[in-house]
Amino acid sequence: MLTFFRLLTLLLLLGLVAPTARAQVADVSQIVSVEVVPGWRRADGTHVAGLKIRLAPGWKTYWRSAGAAGISPRMDWRDSRGVRSVTPAWPTPTVFRQGAALSIGYDRDFVLPLLIVPGRGTPELRGRLDIGVCADICLPAQIDVAAVLTGSATPDRALEAALRDRPRRVNARARCLLRPIDDGFAITGQIDVPSQGRAEAVVFEMANPNVWVTDAQVTRRGGRIDATSQLLMAGNGTFGVDRSQLRMTVIGTRGAVEVFGCTG
Repeated sequence: MLTFFRLLTLLLLLGLVAPTARAQVADVSQIVSVEVVPGWRRADGTHVAGLKIRLAPGWKTYWRSAGAAGISPRMDWRDSRGVRSVTPAWPTPTVFRQGAALSIGYDRDFVLPLLIVPGRGTPELRGRLDIGVCADICLPAQIDVAAVLTGSATPDRALEAALRDRPRRVNARARCLLRPIDDGFAITGQIDVPSQGRAEAVVFEMANPNVWVTDAQVTRRGGRIDATSQLLMAGNGTFGVDRSQLRMTVIGTRGAVEVFGCTG
Protein backbone atom coordinates (compact mmCIF):
# COMPACT_ATOMS: atom_id res chain seq x y z
CA MET A 1 0.00 0.00 0.00
CA LEU A 2 1.98 3.00 -1.28
CA THR A 3 1.17 6.66 -1.19
CA PHE A 4 1.01 8.22 -4.61
CA PHE A 5 4.21 10.23 -4.38
CA ARG A 6 6.30 7.27 -3.17
CA LEU A 7 4.96 5.11 -5.98
CA LEU A 8 5.37 7.76 -8.69
CA THR A 9 8.99 8.35 -7.65
CA LEU A 10 9.67 4.61 -7.74
CA LEU A 11 8.06 4.21 -11.17
CA LEU A 12 9.99 7.15 -12.59
CA LEU A 13 13.27 5.71 -11.29
CA LEU A 14 12.44 2.36 -12.85
CA GLY A 15 11.43 3.96 -16.12
CA LEU A 16 7.89 2.58 -15.95
CA VAL A 17 6.27 6.01 -16.15
CA ALA A 18 7.22 8.43 -18.91
CA PRO A 19 9.09 11.49 -17.57
CA THR A 20 6.62 13.65 -19.48
CA ALA A 21 4.07 12.66 -16.84
CA ARG A 22 5.47 15.48 -14.71
CA ALA A 23 4.29 18.00 -17.28
CA GLN A 24 0.89 16.34 -17.46
CA VAL A 25 0.28 16.54 -13.70
CA ALA A 26 -1.12 20.10 -13.85
CA ASP A 27 -4.34 19.25 -15.67
CA VAL A 28 -6.17 15.97 -15.24
CA SER A 29 -9.61 17.49 -15.77
CA GLN A 30 -10.16 15.35 -18.88
CA ILE A 31 -9.38 12.20 -16.86
CA VAL A 32 -11.09 12.64 -13.51
CA SER A 33 -13.62 15.06 -12.05
CA VAL A 34 -15.20 15.34 -8.60
CA GLU A 35 -18.59 16.81 -7.75
CA VAL A 36 -19.95 17.24 -4.22
CA VAL A 37 -23.33 15.63 -3.51
CA PRO A 38 -24.83 17.80 -0.69
CA GLY A 39 -26.80 14.90 0.78
CA TRP A 40 -29.06 15.05 3.83
CA ARG A 41 -29.08 15.23 7.63
CA ARG A 42 -29.92 12.07 9.58
CA ALA A 43 -32.04 12.08 12.72
CA ASP A 44 -28.90 11.46 14.83
CA GLY A 45 -27.33 14.66 13.46
CA THR A 46 -24.88 13.01 11.06
CA HIS A 47 -24.75 14.74 7.69
CA VAL A 48 -24.48 12.28 4.79
CA ALA A 49 -22.79 13.93 1.83
CA GLY A 50 -20.69 12.45 -0.95
CA LEU A 51 -18.27 12.84 -3.81
CA LYS A 52 -19.36 11.86 -7.31
CA ILE A 53 -16.14 10.75 -9.00
CA ARG A 54 -16.14 10.49 -12.80
CA LEU A 55 -13.36 8.75 -14.72
CA ALA A 56 -12.51 8.86 -18.40
CA PRO A 57 -12.83 5.47 -20.17
CA GLY A 58 -9.78 3.28 -19.62
CA TRP A 59 -8.70 5.00 -16.39
CA LYS A 60 -8.99 3.82 -12.81
CA THR A 61 -8.44 5.15 -9.32
CA TYR A 62 -8.06 3.43 -5.99
CA TRP A 63 -9.75 2.22 -2.82
CA ARG A 64 -8.64 3.27 0.68
CA SER A 65 -6.11 0.38 0.70
CA ALA A 66 -4.90 0.19 -2.86
CA GLY A 67 -2.79 -2.98 -2.99
CA ALA A 68 0.91 -3.22 -3.84
CA ALA A 69 0.36 -2.00 -7.41
CA GLY A 70 -2.10 0.74 -6.45
CA ILE A 71 -1.89 4.29 -5.12
CA SER A 72 -3.60 4.89 -1.80
CA PRO A 73 -5.65 8.12 -1.65
CA ARG A 74 -5.24 10.91 0.88
CA MET A 75 -7.82 13.45 2.01
CA ASP A 76 -7.29 16.62 3.99
CA TRP A 77 -10.42 18.31 5.43
CA ARG A 78 -8.70 20.58 7.96
CA ASP A 79 -9.90 23.78 6.25
CA SER A 80 -13.55 22.81 6.66
CA ARG A 81 -15.78 24.97 8.86
CA GLY A 82 -18.57 23.81 11.12
CA VAL A 83 -17.29 20.26 10.73
CA ARG A 84 -15.97 18.05 13.53
CA SER A 85 -15.05 15.01 11.47
CA VAL A 86 -15.31 13.53 7.98
CA THR A 87 -15.32 9.76 7.50
CA PRO A 88 -15.33 8.31 3.97
CA ALA A 89 -17.56 5.24 3.54
CA TRP A 90 -15.90 3.42 0.63
CA PRO A 91 -18.12 1.28 -1.62
CA THR A 92 -16.95 -2.22 -2.50
CA PRO A 93 -14.03 -2.02 -4.95
CA THR A 94 -12.79 -4.28 -7.73
CA VAL A 95 -9.56 -6.29 -7.45
CA PHE A 96 -7.27 -5.89 -10.47
CA ARG A 97 -4.50 -8.44 -10.92
CA GLN A 98 -1.28 -7.30 -12.57
CA GLY A 99 0.95 -10.35 -12.70
CA ALA A 100 1.72 -11.25 -9.08
CA ALA A 101 0.64 -7.83 -7.76
CA LEU A 102 -2.81 -6.48 -6.94
CA SER A 103 -4.41 -3.09 -7.22
CA ILE A 104 -7.79 -2.42 -5.65
CA GLY A 105 -10.11 0.31 -6.81
CA TYR A 106 -12.59 1.51 -9.41
CA ASP A 107 -12.50 1.65 -13.20
CA ARG A 108 -15.83 3.43 -13.66
CA ASP A 109 -17.74 6.35 -12.17
CA PHE A 110 -18.74 5.92 -8.52
CA VAL A 111 -20.07 7.82 -5.52
CA LEU A 112 -18.03 8.00 -2.33
CA PRO A 113 -20.24 8.77 0.71
CA LEU A 114 -18.87 11.05 3.43
CA LEU A 115 -20.25 10.72 6.96
CA ILE A 116 -19.86 14.15 8.53
CA VAL A 117 -20.27 15.11 12.18
CA PRO A 118 -21.25 18.81 12.08
CA GLY A 119 -20.01 21.43 14.50
CA ARG A 120 -21.54 24.85 14.99
CA GLY A 121 -23.30 26.56 12.13
CA THR A 122 -23.83 25.33 8.61
CA PRO A 123 -21.12 22.82 7.60
CA GLU A 124 -18.72 24.08 4.93
CA LEU A 125 -16.71 21.26 3.41
CA ARG A 126 -13.28 22.43 2.28
CA GLY A 127 -10.45 20.10 1.47
CA ARG A 128 -8.13 18.47 -0.99
CA LEU A 129 -7.97 14.99 -2.47
CA ASP A 130 -4.63 13.48 -3.48
CA ILE A 131 -5.42 10.47 -5.63
CA GLY A 132 -3.73 8.54 -8.38
CA VAL A 133 -5.33 7.83 -11.74
CA CYS A 134 -3.83 5.14 -13.93
CA ALA A 135 -4.16 3.77 -17.45
CA ASP A 136 -0.98 3.06 -19.46
CA ILE A 137 0.69 5.61 -17.19
CA CYS A 138 -0.10 6.90 -13.71
CA LEU A 139 -0.74 10.55 -12.90
CA PRO A 140 -1.36 12.41 -9.64
CA ALA A 141 -4.65 14.25 -9.28
CA GLN A 142 -4.85 16.97 -6.66
CA ILE A 143 -8.45 18.11 -6.48
CA ASP A 144 -9.78 20.92 -4.32
CA VAL A 145 -13.26 20.45 -2.89
CA ALA A 146 -15.51 23.16 -1.47
CA ALA A 147 -19.24 23.12 -0.75
CA VAL A 148 -21.77 24.47 1.73
CA LEU A 149 -23.77 21.51 2.99
CA THR A 150 -27.28 22.81 3.44
CA GLY A 151 -28.59 19.38 2.46
CA SER A 152 -32.21 18.35 2.76
CA ALA A 153 -34.43 16.02 4.73
CA THR A 154 -34.73 13.64 1.76
CA PRO A 155 -32.02 10.98 1.31
CA ASP A 156 -30.17 10.97 -2.01
CA ARG A 157 -30.70 7.71 -3.92
CA ALA A 158 -27.18 7.50 -5.34
CA LEU A 159 -25.69 8.05 -1.90
CA GLU A 160 -28.00 5.46 -0.35
CA ALA A 161 -26.99 2.93 -3.02
CA ALA A 162 -23.29 3.60 -2.40
CA LEU A 163 -23.77 3.14 1.36
CA ARG A 164 -25.50 -0.20 0.75
CA ASP A 165 -22.59 -1.22 -1.51
CA ARG A 166 -19.99 -1.05 1.26
CA PRO A 167 -18.30 -4.26 2.45
CA ARG A 168 -20.67 -5.82 4.95
CA ARG A 169 -19.33 -5.93 8.50
CA VAL A 170 -19.74 -9.37 10.06
CA ASN A 171 -18.98 -10.91 13.44
CA ALA A 172 -16.86 -13.83 12.39
CA ARG A 173 -14.29 -15.94 14.20
CA ALA A 174 -10.81 -14.89 13.12
CA ARG A 175 -7.39 -15.96 14.33
CA CYS A 176 -4.16 -14.08 13.53
CA LEU A 177 -0.76 -15.75 13.82
CA LEU A 178 2.23 -13.36 14.01
CA ARG A 179 5.88 -14.14 13.35
CA PRO A 180 8.68 -11.55 13.64
CA ILE A 181 10.66 -10.88 10.43
CA ASP A 182 13.13 -8.18 9.39
CA ASP A 183 11.41 -4.77 9.65
CA GLY A 184 8.11 -6.15 10.90
CA PHE A 185 5.91 -9.25 11.11
CA ALA A 186 4.52 -12.00 8.93
CA ILE A 187 0.79 -12.39 9.63
CA THR A 188 -1.50 -15.28 8.80
CA GLY A 189 -5.21 -14.70 9.24
CA GLN A 190 -7.66 -17.60 9.48
CA ILE A 191 -11.12 -16.10 8.95
CA ASP A 192 -14.38 -18.04 9.14
CA VAL A 193 -16.46 -16.35 6.43
CA PRO A 194 -18.36 -17.87 3.49
CA SER A 195 -17.04 -17.50 -0.03
CA GLN A 196 -17.47 -14.07 -1.62
CA GLY A 197 -17.14 -15.48 -5.13
CA ARG A 198 -14.24 -16.23 -7.42
CA ALA A 199 -10.71 -14.80 -7.13
CA GLU A 200 -11.04 -13.72 -3.49
CA ALA A 201 -8.55 -11.24 -2.06
CA VAL A 202 -7.94 -10.46 1.61
CA VAL A 203 -6.76 -7.03 2.77
CA PHE A 204 -5.25 -6.44 6.21
CA GLU A 205 -5.43 -2.84 7.46
CA MET A 206 -3.75 -1.35 10.51
CA ALA A 207 -4.48 1.92 12.25
CA ASN A 208 -0.81 2.94 11.94
CA PRO A 209 -0.43 4.66 8.51
CA ASN A 210 3.34 4.07 8.57
CA VAL A 211 2.96 0.29 8.28
CA TRP A 212 3.03 -1.08 4.74
CA VAL A 213 0.99 -4.26 4.21
CA THR A 214 1.93 -6.57 1.34
CA ASP A 215 -0.61 -8.32 -0.87
CA ALA A 216 -1.97 -11.42 0.85
CA GLN A 217 -1.50 -14.95 -0.38
CA VAL A 218 -4.95 -16.53 -0.08
CA THR A 219 -6.24 -20.09 0.28
CA ARG A 220 -9.91 -21.04 0.68
CA ARG A 221 -10.80 -24.13 2.73
CA GLY A 222 -14.58 -24.51 2.75
CA GLY A 223 -16.01 -21.95 5.16
CA ARG A 224 -12.57 -20.60 6.14
CA ILE A 225 -10.20 -18.38 4.20
CA ASP A 226 -6.50 -18.24 5.10
CA ALA A 227 -4.43 -15.21 4.15
CA THR A 228 -0.74 -14.43 4.71
CA SER A 229 0.82 -10.96 4.42
CA GLN A 230 3.82 -9.06 5.71
CA LEU A 231 3.51 -5.96 7.90
CA LEU A 232 6.53 -3.73 7.28
CA MET A 233 7.56 -0.43 8.81
CA ALA A 234 7.91 2.40 6.30
CA GLY A 235 11.23 3.97 7.32
CA ASN A 236 13.10 3.46 10.56
CA GLY A 237 11.48 2.44 13.80
CA THR A 238 9.55 -0.41 15.34
CA PHE A 239 5.87 -1.08 15.90
CA GLY A 240 3.54 -3.46 17.64
CA VAL A 241 0.39 -5.19 16.42
CA ASP A 242 -2.86 -4.87 18.35
CA ARG A 243 -4.93 -7.76 17.04
CA SER A 244 -8.15 -6.17 18.30
CA GLN A 245 -7.64 -3.21 15.96
CA LEU A 246 -6.88 -5.13 12.77
CA ARG A 247 -9.41 -4.82 9.96
CA MET A 248 -9.62 -7.70 7.48
CA THR A 249 -11.65 -7.33 4.30
CA VAL A 250 -12.48 -10.27 2.03
CA ILE A 251 -13.31 -9.16 -1.53
CA GLY A 252 -14.64 -11.44 -4.25
CA THR A 253 -16.69 -11.30 -7.43
CA ARG A 254 -19.96 -11.50 -5.46
CA GLY A 255 -19.24 -8.84 -2.87
CA ALA A 256 -17.15 -8.18 0.22
CA VAL A 257 -17.24 -8.56 3.99
CA GLU A 258 -15.04 -7.04 6.69
CA VAL A 259 -14.07 -8.38 10.09
CA PHE A 260 -12.63 -6.31 12.94
CA GLY A 261 -10.22 -7.92 15.35
CA CYS A 262 -8.78 -11.40 15.71
CA THR A 263 -7.43 -13.64 18.45
CA GLY A 264 -3.93 -15.04 18.86
